[in-house]
Amino acid sequence: MTNAYQRLLEGPQTGITRSQLNFDERRELRTIQVRGTTGLVQTNNPGKFTSVYYLVGDERAAARLFVDVNEPLLEQVDFSARNMLQTSLPREMYDLILDATGYRELETYPTVVVETRRDGSQWPIDRDRYETQVDRRYTTSEPGSARVPDTVSLSDLYLAQDETITETQLRRTAILDDVRQVLNYFRVDEAFDCDPVSTEAGELAVRKRTGSELSDASPSAVSSTPTTADN
Repeated sequence: MTNAYQRLLEGPQTGITRSQLNFDERRELRTIQVRGTTGLVQTNNPGKFTSVYYLVGDERAAARLFVDVNEPLLEQVDFSARNMLQTSLPREMYDLILDATGYRELETYPTVVVETRRDGSQWPIDRDRYETQVDRRYTTSEPGSARVPDTVSLSDLYLAQDETITETQLRRTAILDDVRQVLNYFRVDEAFDCDPVSTEAGELAVRKRTGSELSDASPSAVSSTPTTADN
């Protein structure tokens, strides 16, 4: 066992090179390395990031170390826009880094992901879109994503609406883009006591159950992970 591998067994490291490990050890080595993507014009580039080396299975710890050692640079990154991390890293690692920065908090449901950002704004996004189209999560020119300003409380908004809440009603609020994702969120979160319905006009809607109030029940999210975000 090499000294470098022994260090990696203790946790992710900086300052490791592949040549320090033997052939068998290299098969377990992974790297968080930000270089951008060849052929793509890189904007939002704050400087050279320190690489982090880790063994398979230590991805979350590696993301935390990457955030710790690159904090000054990460503070300059606009995660709501295309950036070097996004174009350099696999989606899974990019999301772990976003989580580790504290920029966002995620609630993941079977059909929708709700991302709450540090500024208080929220993005209810179709789950399939969120997981398979990471580059288009926050694209508002097509269906799949809604943008809720920090001035809007979805809980207060739900209580203020009529018994049946429709797409048309939500479009009259400050919510932007695909309001159907907000209805989807109301439908799947146990805190909102309602059922999915459709209107005569063919719109999606939810109908509050008779006499129901906003529940204090824990959300029915598959996972709720304090984290970061961006594009």
